[in-house]
Amino acid sequence: MKIKKINSGFTLIEVLVAAGILVFCLCGLLVTYIGCFILNETSRNTTIALSGARTKMEELKQETFDNLLNHNGEVFDVTGFTLGRAKGRVEVTDIAGYTDLREIRIIVSFRQSQNRLIGEDINLNGLFDAGEDLNANNRLDSPIEVVSLVSR
Repeated sequence: MKIKKINSGFTLIEVLVAAGILVFCLCGLLVTYIGCFILNETSRNTTIALSGARTKMEELKQETFDNLLNHNGEVFDVTGFTLGRAKGRVEVTDIAGYTDLREIRIIVSFRQSQNRLIGEDINLNGLFDAGEDLNANNRLDSPIEVVSLVSR
């Protein structure tokens, strides 16, 4: 009587190839997961910075029209960030040709936990320093800007 040998199961090479594919897919998922954490932090910090800029704008809207120019160049800390992680700047300018109209710009720059800077204020001092104008428009810029026109 002959005994039949049954070949069922996987070879070592098949198991190693399957394990390699599984590791490759899991690494991709891990990178995506970490990226989502970074985007979540950016979104949270952007919301906090925008809220701080809007709060400052509401404070300035309570000022008299003639007193607004006194706030030009004012630098402020943004509530919600630890000290030194975010700065805001107020810019008040007269509109050419209109004596009763002023533009108020509030710019907020901040630094993420992984040391990524959002905005052009590299040293977060609220001042327009040499080397900070990355797009050569002669002013500080940031994705977090609130702009309003105020009339007399």
